[in-house]
Amino acid sequence: MSGYWCKAHYLDASALVMLVDDSARESKGRDALRKYYNEHTSMYSTCYCLGEAFGVFKRKYLRQEITEDQYTKYVQDLIDHTVGWKLQIDEVDILLPIVSSETERLIRKWKDRIDFLDCFQIVTVLHGRNRVLVGESKSILITADNHLAEAARAEGARVWECRIEPAPT
Repeated sequence: MSGYWCKAHYLDASALVMLVDDSARESKGRDALRKYYNEHTSMYSTCYCLGEAFGVFKRKYLRQEITEDQYTKYVQDLIDHTVGWKLQIDEVDILLPIVSSETERLIRKWKDRIDFLDCFQIVTVLHGRNRVLVGESKSILITADNHLAEAARAEGARVWECRIEPAPT
């Protein structure tokens, strides 16, 4: 099939939240993200991003940005429509020397822009199971976080900032 490339797609917490949150706050880019997610395979995340997404829903509930019913629906939808459906977890061993040294380097370099989990997400994309994909098949980090997108691009990752950019081809 000409023009078809197999890519690994890594969703960070902000993208995972957008997949299931129907609120107006998450609307910018949501339709494109959902369409892309449903039409593509090889979707990955880390257990840390998944945990962070669950935490976002809890914070929204505690701040009364969403109702209790929305909170439980979003959590269940995240389980059913991602992990329970097509999302695979790529776990890079956090204790491996390359992982800990790269994460530490990124924390020091980007401390004013991104946090540890964002740094670990970049390390996963660059050093995880799909690190061997190159060229048009190079893994894509999907995020709605502009600081993470900026840092990941600077580190050599391919990025789709789904709130403001068109979906990759």
